[in-house]
Amino acid sequence: MIENKNISYLRIRPCDSDNEIYLNSRAKEGTSAFTLKPELDIDYKNLLINGFQTISSDIASNSSAWFIDDELINTKINQNSKRLIYRYRGIKENALEIISRYKPAIVLIESLEDIEFFMFLNGTTNFIISKYVNSIDDAIEAVKRGVHDLFLRDWSKDQILELQSKLSIPLYERTILSPLLEVNEARNLLEKTEFTNFLQTRNVRGYKRETTSWYPGSGESIPNLFNFTSETLSDYKASNFDNILKNFQKTENLNEKDLLDLFKTSGKYINQIAELANELTKNVHGNKVTFVKNRNINYTNQCYYKCGFCGFSKGPQSLDLKEKPYTLTPDEVLNRTIEAHKNGASEVCLQGGIHPSYTGDFYIDLVKKIKSELPDMHIHGFTPLEIWQGANTVNKSIEDYLQDLKEAGLGTLPGTAAEILDDRIRKYLCDDKITSSQWGYVMEVAHSLGIKSTATIMFGHIDDLDSWVNHFQLIKNIQIKTNGFTEIVPLPFVHMGSPIFLQGKSMPGPAWDEIVLMHSLARIYFYNTIDNIQASWVKLGHDGAKVLLESGVNDLGGTLINENISRASGANHGQETTDIEFISLINDAGKIPYLRNTLYTSFKNLESVSSENVIKI
Repeated sequence: MIENKNISYLRIRPCDSDNEIYLNSRAKEGTSAFTLKPELDIDYKNLLINGFQTISSDIASNSSAWFIDDELINTKINQNSKRLIYRYRGIKENALEIISRYKPAIVLIESLEDIEFFMFLNGTTNFIISKYVNSIDDAIEAVKRGVHDLFLRDWSKDQILELQSKLSIPLYERTILSPLLEVNEARNLLEKTEFTNFLQTRNVRGYKRETTSWYPGSGESIPNLFNFTSETLSDYKASNFDNILKNFQKTENLNEKDLLDLFKTSGKYINQIAELANELTKNVHGNKVTFVKNRNINYTNQCYYKCGFCGFSKGPQSLDLKEKPYTLTPDEVLNRTIEAHKNGASEVCLQGGIHPSYTGDFYIDLVKKIKSELPDMHIHGFTPLEIWQGANTVNKSIEDYLQDLKEAGLGTLPGTAAEILDDRIRKYLCDDKITSSQWGYVMEVAHSLGIKSTATIMFGHIDDLDSWVNHFQLIKNIQIKTNGFTEIVPLPFVHMGSPIFLQGKSMPGPAWDEIVLMHSLARIYFYNTIDNIQASWVKLGHDGAKVLLESGVNDLGGTLINENISRASGANHGQETTDIEFISLINDAGKIPYLRNTLYTSFKNLESVSSENVIKI
């Protein structure tokens, strides 16, 4: 049986209409699921488009899930078992046959007296025991007796919050299909509109997505927070949550199993993770918060790779899109670098699409051109994808090509093109891109040659918690070998202009609480391994980045100037944050601002800097 450590609930009611006024009212009150009445002709697809899922008693009808009962005991059922809900009517022999034959994911009981039978039932599958409850007292008694899941009809938010406060077990909201189905499983089972609905009504952890006007890149104010969390309707913690945190404080080590359990956290328990991360940050950095003065130069947006998430890259004929294809000449790149240098930048970051005409010689010549004019400028350039493609086009090994770049003047590699380092996810996100192993190999070779790099993770698209753990583990394994990563940079997925979202095939970015979890758990997992955790103000805005300075983050990245990639995917934040703006943000957070160089080896205290100064490292 399912272990009764967290209680799920579903806000459900009968569907009386499919007109927009009715559906908007139900959405406003919080309903996420409908039972379908056989006598009404309801437009199922319209319900999905409006964010609802359904349960039908007609096994032949279109629905998100189906009720089955004893009358179907001799019927062939082709629907996936995770979409079946068995309504138990009191005949134990029938229940035994239904459960062993059809393996329904949920058993919906009418009487609490039936729980003992199902608790001791020696079935062939695990299932969830669920029950309709009409009051807070009914719900508490059902949970006390062993129910795992609650069907709530017409419950208000205040009633749910009161129930949360009175239960001794965490309570979280689900949809009909999530977290019962995983993303890759749902992709294969659901029709297109069903899959879009599945993705856009859940968060990465699988709980029902709480609707806010904020999302990465929105330009809106971050949600109202209770310390660090914005979620009020879902609390979840692993059964060993408290022991994991206590054990970490003793050992200063977090294994991958415990990392996965902590990534599942929701609601008020996230605050404990963020507070631990903040303590660790103070241990390493005190109140010091850093940034680098740099310029980001995306030298072309033309690319022959077809990454589903990328709103930046353009084919040569993409003139109908919001941004025309462009390619900067080497002289234009140099002029922009000179301009940045005059304004005090110590670093130029070079990244772009994989232009069909580029070979490995292009990247080497570009580095040489900049270094010939500005020998002291640090060049932070070229993703592992560009390195792999560059080496291939000049028939050199990765090691030889990286050595050539280093001799030309390349300083460090950006850790982008990682996206999510789990090939289960990359298959659908960026199938023609380098694999996780190839990305890791480029980094290991670079580090062996003395070329350090950053490490990024892009999250909130079609990823899952296992992929987050796999990503972290790959990076940590490399770091243990090489000590070559300077920082971890979580990159929340900006969905608005992303092809995969516009096609209905991705989530709309991570929830705010998942952003807090990602940064906080990066600090905890990489403690004593990678010292710097960076927040991307381009994705999060200044207010989002400021909150994260109290939950594991010690670095705000760069001033950038002309950051185009996030903007192309729909981000509304500016293309530049000035040094003075960084100083103000850091001061407002009660921290001490420091300018740094790329490698975190040189720092300048900016507490007393005047806005009239040209700030340089």
